Amino acid sequence: MREAGLSRQLIGDEQFRGDSMTLRGDRVLNFGLCSYLGLGDDPRVKVAAKEAVDKYGASYSSSIAYTAVPLYGELRERMQSIFGAGVVITGTTTLGHLTALPVLVMPGDRVLVDAQTHSSVMTATQMLQAGGVSVTPMAHNDINLLESVIADDSESRRIWYMTDGVFSMGGDTSPAEDLMNLIDRHERLHLYVDDAHGFGWAGEHGRGQYLERVGWHDRVVVIVGLAKSFGSVGGVVASTNAEFVEDIELCGPALTFGGPIPPPNLGASIASADIFLSPEITEKQQHLMERMRLVNKLAGEMGLELASLDETPLWFLDVGDVKDMMRLTSAMRDKGYFLNGAGFPVVPYGHAGLRFTVTLDLSLAQVEDMLVCLNDTRLELFGETEIVVDVDSVEEPSGFRDN
Repeated sequence: MREAGLSRQLIGDEQFRGDSMTLRGDRVLNFGLCSYLGLGDDPRVKVAAKEAVDKYGASYSSSIAYTAVPLYGELRERMQSIFGAGVVITGTTTLGHLTALPVLVMPGDRVLVDAQTHSSVMTATQMLQAGGVSVTPMAHNDINLLESVIADDSESRRIWYMTDGVFSMGGDTSPAEDLMNLIDRHERLHLYVDDAHGFGWAGEHGRGQYLERVGWHDRVVVIVGLAKSFGSVGGVVASTNAEFVEDIELCGPALTFGGPIPPPNLGASIASADIFLSPEITEKQQHLMERMRLVNKLAGEMGLELASLDETPLWFLDVGDVKDMMRLTSAMRDKGYFLNGAGFPVVPYGHAGLRFTVTLDLSLAQVEDMLVCLNDTRLELFGETEIVVDVDSVEEPSGFRDN
């Protein structure tokens, strides 16, 4: 894919534009970004990053276990207001998993993890396995199987179920309401939810689609990333369980021994948080929802079978064969549209396809034109063959993956 110009490419732009980029000399509309609210290029965010550099430099080289610039405290206060819970600020979402999970999951606990949960969670569970914790992959979003496994387990001290709020390739959502019903019926059950792709564009103050659907429980931990809707860099682990939060902050290995978030990113995050805490966030969410609903409406009218039509800002079109995926991705790029092509092991074997996203930088007209082009190009290349993927049928541990 790299040789074909479909992956690991450097854009040829001297200045960032959210709706488009230059690849190999050609201007293409960018349907591969996850900056859903377009805040990465917001003037207020950029000014805040510059001011933070002027005050504290490009970096502050100390573990936050010893000292940190005051921007950490300012960001923590704002994130607590966004989530209505205690928070721990981490360098990235991945470092958040590596910080939180070794502290939360104790000897005698058991981990059940949805097969399509983000790769960064899967990586962190390998550390748990090395410490003797039982980790069991579960069929995607199978609540009945999950409850059966919980009921049959009489030995584990606690059971942690790990899942995504919005799955990063299929674009489908977790059965949040069913999970909360389970946690009410099974007192040993704890939930660990990566809602990086659901954060920002949904929920009060952008707290995320998962929490907006079901709210908090003291046996729930939610982690989000600041590199998508927030337009910055970092991760946030949140919980209403004060003991969880304190233990993670004091004992989390990646937090203690990892590098700090650079001041410009902290400054940018504070500016984004101020937007999230203002009435403006609701307007931005509404505008993005218009784009999301337009995609689902057009896909239904065209008979374009996407992996999910849940109301999220990302979708996946399964074409099956990796060569067909590359043909379709290349054809779309040649027509002026960049979409993310994905094959094994990013997606399960035999389910290669295209993932695309929408952001506020893309107009409704641009979104509609891309969908029409995608459907026309699909028919040109493959005829009337129906393209269908049933994401619920994928049970392999190597489920959908993404960055």
